[in-house]
Amino acid sequence: MIIRSGLIKNRDTVDFGEFSKHWKDVHGPLARIVPRMKAYSQNHIKKTLASGEQFGFHRVDGISQLRFDTVADMAAGMDSPEQHACIVDIQGFLSDVTILIQEEGKLNQIGHSAFSGIKLMYLLRGDDGSLAQLLDALPRVLSATGGSFRLNRIINRDFRVDSAVPAGNQMVDGVLEVFLADDVTGENFNEAVATEFSAGIDVIGAYEVSEYVILPLQEETRA
Repeated sequence: MIIRSGLIKNRDTVDFGEFSKHWKDVHGPLARIVPRMKAYSQNHIKKTLASGEQFGFHRVDGISQLRFDTVADMAAGMDSPEQHACIVDIQGFLSDVTILIQEEGKLNQIGHSAFSGIKLMYLLRGDDGSLAQLLDALPRVLSATGGSFRLNRIINRDFRVDSAVPAGNQMVDGVLEVFLADDVTGENFNEAVATEFSAGIDVIGAYEVSEYVILPLQEETRA
């Protein structure tokens, strides 16, 4: 399965609460009916742990996650009237949207389940070797607290929302999702894992997010 993420920046003139409400309550229902989409979640930024401004990347106020079976299915969904309605809405309330097409990685569970706790998302730049080293190190980092993680690698850089919507440079190579228990703070985990990022990995952005599932994963139905 693939994940199409939009790294979105709110307009500077719009209050964050107003932006978040519009994205969830107005844009969400428009996006959830895009054809061939299997799941859709919105990750609203609660706290920025690391910003990509030093790399020239735009501010990120939210990260969408649209799941499709294949890139071809995604392309078909993006060429639909339903997606066109989303683009019209985007042009009215967002400043920048950078698209990341990822292959969904394996979910790795360390200790007890933590899906009801804190979710962190990292935008990473690094080669395959550096990302592989990070994957090897994360179980050790999480061993004391428990949790889970998934690394989704970028597989295509050719898509953007629309030529009329500004986008940042395609400098991200992977999106790391981390799920922590309630008694672990994002700042503490970020400090613990910081040394693992130092060898060949740039953190383009790190965020504590509130995830809203707009469309749960649609399983195939058989007659």
